[in-house]
Amino acid sequence: MLVVLAALALAGLGACGGGSGKSCAATVDTKTVTGGAITVCGADTRFDVHTIKAAAGPLKITLVNNGKLFHTLEIKGKTPELEANPGKSATATFTLAKGTYPFECTVSGHAQAGMKGTLVVG
Repeated sequence: MLVVLAALALAGLGACGGGSGKSCAATVDTKTVTGGAITVCGADTRFDVHTIKAAAGPLKITLVNNGKLFHTLEIKGKTPELEANPGKSATATFTLAKGTYPFECTVSGHAQAGMKGTLVVG
C-alpha cells in the first residue's frame, strides 16, 4: 500500500513540471536572461513573467504549458511561434537585435485576458 501511495505521489510531482522537467515559479514582473536561455510558463490565461530582459543575439526560449488549455508564445515579427498542449513544452532559438518586442499567446482571448508581455533586448 505504501509503495502504491509513493508511486502516485511521484507521478503527481512529475505533472507539476508540465511533463518537461522544467519547474515554474510564481509570476514575476521581470526576468533577466542568463546563459542565453529562458523558460516561460503558461497556465490558464497568464504567463509567469511580464517583462523579459535579454542581450542581443541568440535567445533560446522554452514555453512550458502547465495549464489545462492549449497555449502559444509569439514574439511579434519573429518566427516560429511556440505551441504547447497542456502538460507539454516547445523550444526555439531566436536571433534578436536590440529593441523591444511584444510577446503574447495568440489563442483567441488569451492576450486580452493578460497573457502577454514585453521582451527588452539591449
